[in-house]
Amino acid sequence: MLFLFALLMAAAPVAASPEPVVADCEAHQFQTIVHVTVDGKPRSSKVKLCGKTGQSDAEWLHTLKDAIDKVGANVGMSAEAREQVVAALNVEIARLTPVVDASPPPPTTFALTAPSSRPSPPSPSLLTPPTGGPVEYSALPPMPAPKPAVSAAIIAANPPPPVPTPRLTLRCLAANTVSAELPCDQLERDMYVIVRADEDIARGTSLRFMRRGDNRAEVALLQLRRGQSQRFALPPRVCQGVAGSQIEIQVVRAVGSSPQIVDTRGPYELRC
Repeated sequence: MLFLFALLMAAAPVAASPEPVVADCEAHQFQTIVHVTVDGKPRSSKVKLCGKTGQSDAEWLHTLKDAIDKVGANVGMSAEAREQVVAALNVEIARLTPVVDASPPPPTTFALTAPSSRPSPPSPSLLTPPTGGPVEYSALPPMPAPKPAVSAAIIAANPPPPVPTPRLTLRCLAANTVSAELPCDQLERDMYVIVRADEDIARGTSLRFMRRGDNRAEVALLQLRRGQSQRFALPPRVCQGVAGSQIEIQVVRAVGSSPQIVDTRGPYELRC
């Protein structure tokens, strides 16, 4: 079974563009495999989405985001298939979105100048008293009053409110197999990660894949009701450049403009 998303998702109205839209799978292409159960038997279906000729990377990214909305509104697809397609689209969008460098700034260095072995000569104005009377030391301007010190106890007394940790279960499934879901004791290339909501999960929650302290990828979770699940493929950047390592999965929740890490799962063995 082959699902083909039309390029007209992001195309302009026909009146504005009299020429037909030509698909170009060489420049931009997205495809994934959906695993569903029909009459108690596992089935696999390919989902494919092509760009259009001359489409820029930014326009292709907009097409993928628009496809998420159209898949979610497609009542002809099963909920299980929609969840897998949306999850795979989210992975592709995260792969194409530039990653912000979260490394800390380099430490500030100070250049120390060695003191001169010979003291500088005093200013002539200090050696010669002014004509007409003795030096008026009281004419110097007064020193500014010291500023009150900020107490650390005041800052610690008003910490930001903690964000509750969402209750969710992580399971793993090897790709292109019909084996049952297993605990994520070991992550492998082409493996699927399944997130099951043990309570209602609001938008703004994501999973961040940290490889030995390096942020390799982040997958946004859908708004899930208790008992629902989301499945997505292990992001390709997790395995990029290594044959084996360790992975921690951080649960991140949005708090205004600054996300907050509320839970960390792992570490898990990584085999690429």
